[in-house]
Amino acid sequence: MQADWELVRAPPRPDLAGAVLGYTGYREHRAEPVLRREVPGLILPLIVNFAAPFTLSVAGGESSAPQGFAAGLIDRPVLVSSTGLAACVQVDFTPAGAYGFFQLDQRDMAGRIVDLDDLGELRHLGPRLRECLSWAACFALLDRVIGQRLARGRNLSPEVAAGLAWLAARRGRGRMRELAAAAGWSERHLTRRFVSETGAGPKTIARIQRFEHARELAARGQPGGWAAIAQAAGYADQAHMTREFTALSGLPPAALARNDAGEHGILEPG
Repeated sequence: MQADWELVRAPPRPDLAGAVLGYTGYREHRAEPVLRREVPGLILPLIVNFAAPFTLSVAGGESSAPQGFAAGLIDRPVLVSSTGLAACVQVDFTPAGAYGFFQLDQRDMAGRIVDLDDLGELRHLGPRLRECLSWAACFALLDRVIGQRLARGRNLSPEVAAGLAWLAARRGRGRMRELAAAAGWSERHLTRRFVSETGAGPKTIARIQRFEHARELAARGQPGGWAAIAQAAGYADQAHMTREFTALSGLPPAALARNDAGEHGILEPG
């Protein structure tokens, strides 16, 4: 634990591994407000606050400050501000896990921050977690609740599950008509089913995967600089990559790399 923040991570129960990427417990004790930039990814978080709620602003859209919330797939940056005295637990769902856990058509969550109070019986999850005496107790409770809901939830259709695996194997590269042919569907039907089950069409998911791949290459110090990163990640050229980074994160590549290198995405003053 550092002087002004604490971060504890834990894996889910082994049988939940395909649905949940991990749990995080977080506390901060800072004298000043903190502003962070969250960028698109294929992780759908559920967050319950134990202290002052975060204020979330989706670029070009809504602002909210729920005590507990879930986020669908969002293809824009989200600015997250806290008073500096935050405490929360976070669950990172895969698209398959979110589909089974929230038991919603994912179009109802896509691009949105959804208050847990608007998600039926999940409104009771916050009070139950706040009664836990340790992070380990919180994570054990989440294992039980998630396992129970998944047991009575839905699975992705085999075609969408296979399509996600196809895109992941190619890091977002590949033609959508090839993906549709592999599923035995038209491109239009493929997109409709992806949106219903994941909250985004396959082109959007591929776009986010290329973006994530490029950021990973930058973090590893890919030889050849940004031009080489653009080529390796499947962009037409460096200019194309710069446009995509700016659209998805609000920052060009070099500025986002500096932001990524900072502490938990905290924005630089000014």
